[in-house]
Amino acid sequence: MKNEMKLTCLIVTVGMAAAPVLARAQDERAFTQLDTTVRLDRGGAVDLSLISGRIRVTGWDQANVKISASIESGLLRFSANSSRVTLSVDDEGNGHYRHRNVGEARFDVSVPRGSHLILEAVSGDVTAKGSQGEIEASSVSGDVDVSDGIRAVSVESVSGSAHAAQVNGNLHAETVSGDLRAENVSGNVQASSVSGDIRLVGIQSRDVRTETVSGNLDYTGTIEPSGRYGFESHSGTLKLNIPRNAGAQFSVETFSGSIDTDFPITLQPGTKRREGHMEFTIGDGRARVTAQTFSGEIIISNGSTTRREDE
Repeated sequence: MKNEMKLTCLIVTVGMAAAPVLARAQDERAFTQLDTTVRLDRGGAVDLSLISGRIRVTGWDQANVKISASIESGLLRFSANSSRVTLSVDDEGNGHYRHRNVGEARFDVSVPRGSHLILEAVSGDVTAKGSQGEIEASSVSGDVDVSDGIRAVSVESVSGSAHAAQVNGNLHAETVSGDLRAENVSGNVQASSVSGDIRLVGIQSRDVRTETVSGNLDYTGTIEPSGRYGFESHSGTLKLNIPRNAGAQFSVETFSGSIDTDFPITLQPGTKRREGHMEFTIGDGRARVTAQTFSGEIIISNGSTTRREDE
């Protein structure tokens, strides 16, 4: 596009304050820096990726994207048009990453509220707040922390933690060995971890699907009429903290753990109660809840006890 800008910014400091300089050379090795402001259409995308370092994004009430970025070694690659802004790092300037030649990068970016964020790091932390748009955030070995997303939010980390808060829309959250936490979500929730704990607080959803292999799972939220809720852990404890006036049919099962509930339960007609497995109804029974763990406990609380641990 004729209005597309492609910049590689090179800064060389020799006893003086740094100032960004446009550079055509693709093989330079020096500190680099980018400070710029570009206009972005409402709902446009901001795509930020780095290998090592951190990404920090904040939403604001301007129609511009403001970027302050630096990298210790390698080059910053930047392009922008009215619908998309892209910033990444490249050690050779040829589009092929060579991790050993790329130093830490730091991205501080302000975006118009409503922007679609696409944030990726290999070995770095990713944070975003106040954007009030869709968010896709991931890191391999860093932490991911986002808030104030709408419509659809995705957070993923392999060996770091993942945290999402104030989500007015659907949430997909996934970790491998890190803990996962979500707060105040008003859409569908899918959350999974291999060895990390999952904690969901302030959830208002008709569809919740969670799974962890060796971690604990703690859910505090509503049980909506006609909602569907699934909680599963292989060796962790499941704690469900739900309102006293909830109405649902429960199917709970544990192989070697115990089942404990605050609710007076009504067994379904013809149901045979067997060790480690229960099917019962509370309230009007309109929602469906399944909870399964192989060797952990299942605790269903109505808030009348003090079993739930604080962070």
